[in-house]
Amino acid sequence: MSSFLGMNTLSKKLLFILMSMAIFSTAVVTGVLSAYEFVSAKREQTRALQNIADTLAPNLTAALLFNDQDTMQEMLSSLLSRKDVLRASITNTQKQLVNVTSELYQQHIQQGPDSLIEVTSLLIMDEQVYGDLTIWANDSYIDKRVGFYVQFLAALLVLTFGLSLFLSLFLKQGFLRPLMHLSKVAERVSRTNDYSLRAQQSSDDEVANLTGYFNGMLETIEQRDSMLEKQVSLRTQELEAANKKLLQYAYTDGLTGLPNRHFFYEKLQGLVASQSHFGLIFIDLDGFKEVNDTLGHDYGDILLNQAGQRITRCVRDQDVVARLGGDEFTIVIEGVSEQQRLATIADTVLQALTKRFTIKQETAYVSGSIGMAFYPANGQTVDELVKHADQAMYVSKARGRNCYQFFSADMQEEAQHKRRLLEELRVALAEQQFELYFQPIVALNSDSEPMPVHKAEALIRWNHPERGVVSPGEFIHVIEEAGLIRELSQWIMQQTVETVSQWYQQGCANIQISVNTSPSQFNDGGKWIDDWIHALALYEIPAHSIIIEITENVLMTTDDSIKHQLSRLQHRGMDVAIDDFGVGYSSLAYLQQLDINLLKIDRSFIQPLSEDQDSVALVRAIVTMAHHLGLKVVAEGVETEQQWQQVLNVACDYVQGYIVSKPMTKDAFYQRYLSQYQQA
Repeated sequence: MSSFLGMNTLSKKLLFILMSMAIFSTAVVTGVLSAYEFVSAKREQTRALQNIADTLAPNLTAALLFNDQDTMQEMLSSLLSRKDVLRASITNTQKQLVNVTSELYQQHIQQGPDSLIEVTSLLIMDEQVYGDLTIWANDSYIDKRVGFYVQFLAALLVLTFGLSLFLSLFLKQGFLRPLMHLSKVAERVSRTNDYSLRAQQSSDDEVANLTGYFNGMLETIEQRDSMLEKQVSLRTQELEAANKKLLQYAYTDGLTGLPNRHFFYEKLQGLVASQSHFGLIFIDLDGFKEVNDTLGHDYGDILLNQAGQRITRCVRDQDVVARLGGDEFTIVIEGVSEQQRLATIADTVLQALTKRFTIKQETAYVSGSIGMAFYPANGQTVDELVKHADQAMYVSKARGRNCYQFFSADMQEEAQHKRRLLEELRVALAEQQFELYFQPIVALNSDSEPMPVHKAEALIRWNHPERGVVSPGEFIHVIEEAGLIRELSQWIMQQTVETVSQWYQQGCANIQISVNTSPSQFNDGGKWIDDWIHALALYEIPAHSIIIEITENVLMTTDDSIKHQLSRLQHRGMDVAIDDFGVGYSSLAYLQQLDINLLKIDRSFIQPLSEDQDSVALVRAIVTMAHHLGLKVVAEGVETEQQWQQVLNVACDYVQGYIVSKPMTKDAFYQRYLSQYQQA
């Protein structure tokens, strides 16, 4: 109802204006006519009463002259026959003589004398006034006239309202038709967003101009909308292309074009979620670092790309080959659970990788170390399966590379043991559970008298809180793999320098301690040498009191940095020894090129001296060569008298082994070998 009565449309507002104007005009006219009719009725009533009074005046004058009371009373009473006459009276010049009053007179008097119409006529005869006749009347005549007129006006007003309404509706339709059409078109455009719609011009007035402007606006919006749609379509295509590229970048390795680590893990997650059986192959390229170091990273990138292509050709199209990063590749073989199937693929991959790589007229060779695992036999989750395949791959590397290994429970047990050992080693470093032991190195002579001990090797031991003393062979490799060797080497250096300083203060000025170094220390640009120089200066001990032992593997990378570091050691006065000589791959020419003072023959050459003459000849050749180069020779691992005699016969300079002494603590070594010379 409120919406029906509300002025919520232009049609209703226009109709309201037209009808208001019509009603207002009709009301004004009706008011004016009603006022005119009221005045006219009152004037007519007054005129009629005056005529009556003037008509009765001559007869009443005669009756007054004769003092005929009855006649005057009768004539006045006849006036009351009119419904509007309430009272009539005759008065002479002295007083009122006759008075006639209607029953309604008092009521009108109470309402106020002003509501009565009063008419007076003089009683004259022969131009002499004898009295007057006064008539009082109410407005009943006027009311009757006005009532009739009101009914007439009401009928006229209804007729006028109807005609006005009809005329207004007609005019409204004619006037609003263009606007309503314009409104409907605007509504359709708003509802359908179809800016191709146009409003028709049906007149030449301002509405036509509005329609033209409206159509022009629609045309502009349509053009802009079309342009915007084209831009949006173009932008959408660009975004879709960008999304495809981003998706490709997110799941594709940029170097090889193979699926990347992200894709690989999502693939495994999906296979594990669907509980599909599959085999997982981990491949790590052997010798890739050497290609990068010698030829450069550009060549290494090309080799990785070619290696990825070779691996891809070894499997089916539905199998997934991915690059995890660096030189690591993986293969996911779905629907397999037998080792023979994966072994065949692994053999094919190894054969493909060992073939020659031709890169920009350069030739390179690599191989592969492969680890394999099955789902669900070797792991119930993606992380477990990847870890186990990775463990099998590292076992392949440890067993000589260019081979494959299947994951086994022993590998897991070994990995867990290694992890626990590493945790214990971290605690040992923090709590300083390590201790230096010293094994004497004695000079050989033909006399039976024992020679003074001026050299010893510092050997690390781990005082395990549960297992007791642990030799370095059980934990050094773990320390190196975990990157803790520098921290341990710093501790060894500190303990060695402190011990030598203490012995020097006690009078043992001729002692020389041999300390092993890790090949990884040579990768820090010689910082470890700076640490030694600083420590020697801090404790004020001579540099020649320290012998730095290096392995033959260091000699395999005799670049300028290695040569420079060995030269710095010699320049600072520290001797350099090659430890375990004969078991590595060093060239004998390196001994002449590098600054070396001491050669320690590995125990594997010393052990068979008692029984094998070939070993004797080999050791003699090493000693002769070393002496020719000006090097001293130490025979390691001498345990029997026969071995002692043999190394003496081949002219070794020093002996180190159980025949002299096992490694012992600092205090025991001092008491046994140094204290007596101090007292002497």
